[in-house]
Amino acid sequence: MRKLLKIIIILLVVIIGLAGVCLSLDKTTRCYLIYGKNICNFYAMMDTNASIENFDKMMNLCRDMYDVPKKDSCFEVVAQTFARIDTDKAREACDEIKEFRGVHSKEDCFNRVEEAK
Repeated sequence: MRKLLKIIIILLVVIIGLAGVCLSLDKTTRCYLIYGKNICNFYAMMDTNASIENFDKMMNLCRDMYDVPKKDSCFEVVAQTFARIDTDKAREACDEIKEFRGVHSKEDCFNRVEEAK
C-alpha cells in the first residue's frame, strides 16, 4: 500500500511539473511543439497585416517552412494577398515557388496576380 501511494505521489508531481512547463512556454514554442513549424509559420503569416512593411516578414515565414508543397502554397497566398497592393511584390512571391512535382506552378501564380489587378 505504501509503495503504491509513493508511486501515485511521484506521478502526480511529474504531471504537475510537466503542466507547469507547458504553461510557461510562449505561444510560438507551444505551437511548434504541438502542431509543427509548417502550420505555425503559415498561421503566423496569415495573422500578419498585409502591408509593404510586413512583406519581408511574411516571405521569411514562408521560406522557413521545410515542406516544399506547403511552402509553395504559402508563397501563393502571399502573392494573392499582395496582388492588389503591389504587383511587383506579388511577382516576387511567385518567383519563390519551386513547382514541386507539378502541385503548384509559377505560371498559375503569375496569372492569378494579373487577374487580381
